[in-house]
Amino acid sequence: MHDPERQDFLLTLQDGVATITFNRPDKVNAMGVNYARGFNQALDAVEADRSVRCLILTGAGKAFNGGGDLHEIMSPDATDMEQEYELIRGYNLLAKRLYYFDIPVIAALNGPAVGGGIGIAMACDFAIAATTARYDMFFHRLGLAAADVGVPWLLTQAVGPALANYYLFTAGSIDAQTGLRLGLFAEVVAQDALLEAAQSAARKVVAATDRSVRISKLSLRRGTAMDFAANLEMEAYMQSYAFRSAGHKQRIGEYRQRLSKKEK
Repeated sequence: MHDPERQDFLLTLQDGVATITFNRPDKVNAMGVNYARGFNQALDAVEADRSVRCLILTGAGKAFNGGGDLHEIMSPDATDMEQEYELIRGYNLLAKRLYYFDIPVIAALNGPAVGGGIGIAMACDFAIAATTARYDMFFHRLGLAAADVGVPWLLTQAVGPALANYYLFTAGSIDAQTGLRLGLFAEVVAQDALLEAAQSAARKVVAATDRSVRISKLSLRRGTAMDFAANLEMEAYMQSYAFRSAGHKQRIGEYRQRLSKKEK
């Protein structure tokens, strides 16, 4: 039973970095009927604070995200298709929101991501994984399609169609070291070093000027949907804007001053 006093999404803010912790450890942080609403509220709070320059997602307990809650959203009995559609669409829209989020999003994988939870992790800009982390693609074991929370598209983009097909059709798992080798994880660290590794990466993001990071993310996310020529044209406009930004003017002035001191 859900505890009404417990917050399912814990939000902390420190030095320009927001951290959202999925806080249903007794339910392996699974996605229930209130998941999309609660997650969106936490993301709204992050977006409302312009001092936030990077977002970390992680889970409480031993799992990052257990996928769909087997008891709350699934049943062996007859169910309402329209309600299920709206529920699943809510999860999918979360993946879309994370993928195109204004600021970089880091997945700090403290443990397994299962099913649709993989889509939440892979919609982030990059993932840092604990040694216990893995992606479990168990859709077919439950009689469900892998067409869930963007997993087929995201996985194909990341590892190519052959490997994506292999893992999805065989209901496979990708452990931390395999994920590192395939480029799914940027780093693999010990469990007790995970949050510091994610925070260290976030601090490097925050060290850049706000506008430059937002423009870079826009280029990374939107540019891949264009052909190369169109992408180059878009980048010329975005970079010319960055050239005129206050952040660039300040940084280039400081850099020139340091060079002048070295030359004397």
